[in-house]
Amino acid sequence: MERIKIGIICASQALVDTARAIAEQKDLEVAIAYAGLDAAVPIAESMEREGAEAIIARGGTARMAREHVRIPVICLPQSATDIMACMKEASIYGKNILYISYQETISGLDFIEELLGCKLTQMICRDEEDLERIISAACNQFDVVIGGSSTIRVAKKYGMSFVETISPEEVIRSGIDNAVSVITANRQEQKKAMDFRCIVDSVSEGVVSFDTTGKMTNINNAAKALLKLDDRDDGDETIGRLFKKPSLARAVKTQKPVLDRVEDLNDEKYVFSHIPIILNGRTTGCVTTFKAVSNVIRVESEVRKSLSRGFTAKYTFNDFIHRSKAMAELIARAKQFASSRSTILIIGETGTGKEILAQSIHNWSPLAHNPFVSINCAALSEQLLESELFGYEEGAFTGSKKGGKPGLFEISHTGTIFLDEITSTSQRVQRHLLRVLQEREVMRIGADRIVPVSVRVIAASNDNIEKEVYSGAFREDLFFRLNILRIRIPALRERLEDIPLLVEHFIGTLSRESRRQPFRIPHKYLAKLQLYPWPGNVRQLRNFAERLYLLSGLEFKAELFDELYSELIQFLPPSICPTPRPVVSGGMEGTHPAPRISGESERIRRAIETSNYNKSAAARKLGISRTTLWKKLKSGR
Repeated sequence: MERIKIGIICASQALVDTARAIAEQKDLEVAIAYAGLDAAVPIAESMEREGAEAIIARGGTARMAREHVRIPVICLPQSATDIMACMKEASIYGKNILYISYQETISGLDFIEELLGCKLTQMICRDEEDLERIISAACNQFDVVIGGSSTIRVAKKYGMSFVETISPEEVIRSGIDNAVSVITANRQEQKKAMDFRCIVDSVSEGVVSFDTTGKMTNINNAAKALLKLDDRDDGDETIGRLFKKPSLARAVKTQKPVLDRVEDLNDEKYVFSHIPIILNGRTTGCVTTFKAVSNVIRVESEVRKSLSRGFTAKYTFNDFIHRSKAMAELIARAKQFASSRSTILIIGETGTGKEILAQSIHNWSPLAHNPFVSINCAALSEQLLESELFGYEEGAFTGSKKGGKPGLFEISHTGTIFLDEITSTSQRVQRHLLRVLQEREVMRIGADRIVPVSVRVIAASNDNIEKEVYSGAFREDLFFRLNILRIRIPALRERLEDIPLLVEHFIGTLSRESRRQPFRIPHKYLAKLQLYPWPGNVRQLRNFAERLYLLSGLEFKAELFDELYSELIQFLPPSICPTPRPVVSGGMEGTHPAPRISGESERIRRAIETSNYNKSAAARKLGISRTTLWKKLKSGR
């Protein structure tokens, strides 16, 4: 710690010598000056410039120094006991005693007068001139004068008897201790102020604080840079315009923050926030933070890049558009599973929304604010998938990244990892996955140490995973590790009542994106969509709705609908629609028109429509069982 430096100003040789000795005992750096009253002012200013952190003086010297320097000035006090000792000595010269001081009247002097049988008159002196006037007028009125070094010097000049007040050693020691305490406290406050300044200046946003009159009380370097102010420019004009912003005035008036307002200043756009400073229920000022819009756009771009890597989940259960009982039960079950950290296996055909369900479970769970990492296991080769999942050390293989790379299990620590199309993984990858699920630890490729991970696993498959297990393509032990909590997403053909709602949602979303008016699809055409088996599920339905909306223009076109629907029928897999596709007469060889719906399909369609889409009632009308009706709907007949 840097040595403390104290200045001592006094005309008393004895006091200075005592103070010097005490300071040396305490290992303090001391600057000494023999002076008093007016002569002490330039000395005090010089001591301040040379690094003194406090000054010790007596009486009027202390008072005058305090008026001209910013550092603390410690005044050595005079007590009634000290004055009584001086009066006892002064009574030798006579009973009429003058006491000259530079502070308020000392109490208890009446008692001392009575005790010593003397008359004591106290006069307050302000400066050198005042001292000269008092003593010149008093030399013929009083027997003796009591005072400090400056008083004694003037008393000698007028031939007046005198007794000098002496500060005892304990008073001097106490004064030095007080100076050290004050300096130590000041240093701590200066450090706090410097820490605060460093914190404020380290912020990339501009920060300006005001009092209630609009006077700037603080500004950081970022604000100066944004407003193009230098150290010689106080920025009164710019800051004045800033303070006059209506949004700032509203924050001060309502005592409520105004956040993220885009406003102009100096012909540039900034994002402003105004936070009122409230003390004891009263607004005492306001802190304004602001940043250039261009910088906000750049940061947003960086955030989007991070989000595009899949480390956050954006979908929730609200993204499932449905009215069917099957989907309602699915969502209720998924919410139950979300509260647990157990592994979840999602089964569903392609296009049913397995990743949307995985993200929704994550966002409903206690892990919602932690990472969500997704990977399609079928999209990567065995070696690449292994390095992505488990990471690798530097030099583990040719082309490995310098410094190595953490795997997705490490990245998703404390969060969720979603493994889509899990059955496409090789036996080698499955073996590593089994270890992670069992031991909750991973080892990077080429590493010699393990890394513990706490991560919830959600896996998904669009295959019959049991069939893969029975054939030996998928490890049975891994299957049992994954198949703790199981959810099956129903295919779209199993929840046909959701189709009208989904189509309406897709048309509405497309209209908002293209800023066009949506249109409604007539009921009979929606009913026609409910007859189609939708092998591509919701994804295929959305693609159909998108083509229909973009090609229709401003209103629904029945001819276009029939054309697109015929394309759906034409490209159904033979296993779903075995009806032959006849060649158009007179057309080019090999060209197939959209097939006609068979007579049985037409009867089924009419029965369903007249039964208000109640499958049981439609089956009774057709004279078949509900199971047979489902089979015919699935086969497309």
